Amino acid sequence: MNPSRPGQSSDREARRTRTIDAALRELGQVNLEEQALKGGFTCHILDGGSRRLTIPCLGGELLITMPSGEISVPSKIDSFSIRVLALRYVKLASGIPICGEWISYRDLPGGRFYAATISPTVEKPLARIYGGKRGLFTEAARELGGEPAGYGDESFIFHPFPRTPILLVLHWGDEEFEAESRVLFDRCCSGYLNTDDLKVLAP
Repeated sequence: MNPSRPGQSSDREARRTRTIDAALRELGQVNLEEQALKGGFTCHILDGGSRRLTIPCLGGELLITMPSGEISVPSKIDSFSIRVLALRYVKLASGIPICGEWISYRDLPGGRFYAATISPTVEKPLARIYGGKRGLFTEAARELGGEPAGYGDESFIFHPFPRTPILLVLHWGDEEFEAESRVLFDRCCSGYLNTDDLKVLAP
């Protein structure tokens, strides 16, 4: 294992802080009450005029307080990526209705360029971890608020954010066939996050 160079961790944290700060500045320029209506989350006015956004997120609630920029995420789903994507979701929410039409990543706007990355980063790991252990995927999915979907051997719809549903379908493996999985997106997800964001959100 190669040791990290001195300062590498602090450099990464500094970049992450700058990214979050930039996203918060952009969020400060939008009408939060209007975006809450478009994005399916709530915006409460606190004492002193601050706004607290409560966003359903994978079976829990993600909280953003503005203008302080405080972000609170349940520990089981907390990550740098989910924090950045939550800020982008609030900013980009268009209010268009969810279509109910499931498509692959390559069928999203501009998705063909990075479509090949979905299999090794999402589909193959899902099949490898859960394909030979029936019921384990169901157990894990329920912990994240997954809704049974009725496809394949096990499938669930996840809601990272209210209007970006993602469908994961698992086919169990056996003596003849390896386990397989697919990740599908609602066609209208692109009205809430761009295609690159959705690639990050899927894993």
